[in-house]
Amino acid sequence: MTELQIVYLLRPGTQERWRRLCQEVEGSRKEQFEACCQHMGISRVQVSLVQLLHSDLMLLTLHMQEPRQTLKSLVSSEHSFDRWLRAQLQVLLGWKVQDVLPDLQGDLIFTWGQ
Repeated sequence: MTELQIVYLLRPGTQERWRRLCQEVEGSRKEQFEACCQHMGISRVQVSLVQLLHSDLMLLTLHMQEPRQTLKSLVSSEHSFDRWLRAQLQVLLGWKVQDVLPDLQGDLIFTWGQ
């Protein structure tokens, strides 16, 4: 099992909208969300909001077997719930998930280990 952690600095004024989205996913859309996670290979999701002095952070942890396949499924799925979720994320993030996630390459700028 692989754990993917995402730390996101929330855009100003969006914390309550993130909370409402999570409540909706946990409530009226729970079965759809569970089905979405199941077909994408996600076994666990945790979302935390951390209030800092001048901003808020969202900590998102996903447990999955194949992160690349899961992210590819997220950006390309045509299931109605998946399309709805992508649209919600686009509004809250301010960018399209499908424009960023397929290319997970970044510049490694530091590593340490014994």
